[in-house]
Amino acid sequence: MVRTVGRGLGAAALVGGVVIGSLVGGTVGAIVGVLITMIGFQTLTRGVEGAPYIVAGVSATVGIVFVAWRHHLTWTDIGLGRASWVTGLLWSLGIVLVVGAVVGTAGSIPRLHHLFADQRLTQVSGAVTTRRVLLDIPFGTVLIEELAFRGVMLALVTSLTSALWAVVVTSVLFGLWHIGPALEMHDSHDARTGASWSTVVGTVIVTGLSGVGFALLRLYTGSLFPPAALHWAGNGTGVVVAWFVHRLTPIVDDLRDEDTTA
Repeated sequence: MVRTVGRGLGAAALVGGVVIGSLVGGTVGAIVGVLITMIGFQTLTRGVEGAPYIVAGVSATVGIVFVAWRHHLTWTDIGLGRASWVTGLLWSLGIVLVVGAVVGTAGSIPRLHHLFADQRLTQVSGAVTTRRVLLDIPFGTVLIEELAFRGVMLALVTSLTSALWAVVVTSVLFGLWHIGPALEMHDSHDARTGASWSTVVGTVIVTGLSGVGFALLRLYTGSLFPPAALHWAGNGTGVVVAWFVHRLTPIVDDLRDEDTTA
């Protein structure tokens, strides 16, 4: 019952945010509207994955694009102009290859296996893992977060102040956006100990700094594709490696036990 009410409020906030961002005059109104939309999306989709999560993510993204259109932002303003497509896609390819190699190497080191011990990632089937990597993460997480924080929000804040402050503001908001996910991660991660607040603080700091990197990459390349690729690669390869590590670790342990007894 509580979760149903929460999702109802989340849906209302999502729609209300789009309405406010579209109808309230001025850039500040648009920023507030996007933030309310994002909060509504997170509240609506907490504990949800698969098709409902993807539909909510795409719907919220369309709403935020509508807010951007109402405030006369162009595709170039939000990093999706055609002139940046080739450069953006080339950067994206390189990023995915590098991040995949780094995370894959980390997963091959036994001493680092505890970093991949998230029960939400390890205790699911291969089909679920594949769906998460190819659908949930790109269309339910990366799409809306990058479009909102590094696309529309960055453009709106830049119109009010300097690019430097726009990077700072959007990155702080991106860090705070992860408070809820940090609490969920604390409860599901085998390697987490201590108070949940330490997990939240650490996650906010790390994701805030990541937001700085994403925003600088967006400004440097002029494209939203590279930060989106980095975001997807970091999340997606982590999910894949965690799934494989969880299944290969028992095999490695058994081989070590055999060597010891021999």
